[in-house]
Amino acid sequence: MKRGRAIQSALLILLPALLIGLAVYVTAATERDTASDGANAEAQSQQLLTAMLDEETGARGFFLTRDPVFLAPWYRGTQEFRTAVRMATATDSGTPKLLRALSVQELLAARWHADARVGINTMLHHGRRPTVAESLGRKTLMDSFRATNARYRSELLAQRNASLSRGTLLSVIMAVVLAVGLALAGLMFGRRHTRREERRRRRETELRELLQVSETEEESNSLLIRYIEQTVPHSGASVLNRNNSDDRLEISVSRSAGRTPLAHLPDTPVPPRACLAIRLSRSQSRERGDQPLGACEICGQLPGNVACEPLLVGGKVIGSVLVAGGAITEEALAQVRSAVDQAAPIIANQRSLSVARLRAASDALTGLPNRRAADETLKRMVAQAGRTLSPVAAVMMDLDHFKQINDIHGHEQGDEVLAAVGQLLTSTIRESDFAARFGGEEFLLLLPDTSREQAAVVAEKVRRAMTEVQLGIGPITASLGVAAYPEDGLDAEQLMRRADGALYAAKEHGRDRVELALPRALADPVPDPS
Repeated sequence: MKRGRAIQSALLILLPALLIGLAVYVTAATERDTASDGANAEAQSQQLLTAMLDEETGARGFFLTRDPVFLAPWYRGTQEFRTAVRMATATDSGTPKLLRALSVQELLAARWHADARVGINTMLHHGRRPTVAESLGRKTLMDSFRATNARYRSELLAQRNASLSRGTLLSVIMAVVLAVGLALAGLMFGRRHTRREERRRRRETELRELLQVSETEEESNSLLIRYIEQTVPHSGASVLNRNNSDDRLEISVSRSAGRTPLAHLPDTPVPPRACLAIRLSRSQSRERGDQPLGACEICGQLPGNVACEPLLVGGKVIGSVLVAGGAITEEALAQVRSAVDQAAPIIANQRSLSVARLRAASDALTGLPNRRAADETLKRMVAQAGRTLSPVAAVMMDLDHFKQINDIHGHEQGDEVLAAVGQLLTSTIRESDFAARFGGEEFLLLLPDTSREQAAVVAEKVRRAMTEVQLGIGPITASLGVAAYPEDGLDAEQLMRRADGALYAAKEHGRDRVELALPRALADPVPDPS
């Protein structure tokens, strides 16, 4: 994570430096090549003139002294001139104007050389010096050659200056292009950064608003997970909720967890100490290949990059948020921390409200729902049965002679009996069934998709199980009354009255028994069992 951020920053610094260095290098190379070419051309021009002057010096010396020694500069100048012409032709091959000036020099030199050779041969074979007219003719050719060579050198200088001007212009253009390019790149980067910041702020605002209106802890966890997985692409996120009462972590993951390193998370709840971020109350992160001194029991075995943020509320850790896989950059990690800071107090409040609602709807002694929750559940089940045209049964149960248990053995023993009954009901009924403490020693069972006859079988099973409860105070029995929707009642209130009437009948007929509600046509007004 830090390494990737450092590489990105280094590239942002090195790229402009490399571009500037390239522009300087190209400019310097252009100027150097131009200067080198101009110097070479000027040297070749001078070599042409020097070769001709050597030939002229040798010929004049020979004409004046008739000494063959003076012919050495002649022959040397002739050879050097030819060499200089070849080199100049190769250098000026791409410049027609220079080639024309060079051709004129070569033509004049050839005419002068031919006249001088005639004069030398005449001196060698006949001993006659050149006439004044012949000397003047060669002088005129030499003067023309010098003038042409001067114009050639002037053209070379003009070409050199033009090349230097083009090089300078190229340098200016490259500098301007580079400046414009860097400015555009900076503008694009700035706009991109601005858009990214706007998207980040918009997503943070959206998360904050959605968290404020979320109704349950599960909804808030899902929002937080989706936000983190969008913030860190190709990653998986999980919320580890700390259940203080059971001393365990309940792991919530996204639907895409199977395609991320989170597929390696344990399937069963784990103790809070297994999460290092919770134990230390601070952020934990690890890059691929790191070997930390103390490995987390939960994320220590996950492949790839991992980061874990504790959910802190008032200095208390209520859980943690785990991110695994993807490129967890420092910027993304900062956004994750901000999201966790926003979500932590909301999740804590929702958890507190959930506990409060659970306590308000639960009986503290038996752990079963109380009468308020039972009334709401009964209405909901009857309404559902009416929509699906399916039966639902209600079983009212009352412990026999419970007052005697309290009077003889004390209220503490009576509380133990009630708690034991609550455990018995929870372990006897189906998961889809509902059991509640209806008040005092009365209990209510609600059995969806169950007829009167089927409910009677369940009630009898519960009655027999009651007789097997051993608390050291003798047998504990119960009377049960069964009624079913729609045979015995067309609404929740009527159904409860019929089940209560059946319970009263069970007590009237000797207790420790199950009674079915009478058909509505035969039912008498239900007396108060109290």
